[in-house]
Amino acid sequence: MFELIEPAYPDADSDTRLVSLTAEMMRVASEINDAKWEGKDATALELRWSQLNKAYMDGAVYHPEF
Repeated sequence: MFELIEPAYPDADSDTRLVSLTAEMMRVASEINDAKWEGKDATALELRWSQLNKAYMDGAVYHPEF
């Protein structure tokens, strides 16, 4: 009948191709704060944070890095 395929990673937490959205959002937020503190333009970082936040609010937990 059917053969089950053994997954490359046992769970999503150990898959190196996926990044936790909350961890990535916190990292980007920290970069935004640092950029603002140093007087640099943080527009691109703020856009990235909004995209991550939208994905999180839509129910995503992980973001693919491929």
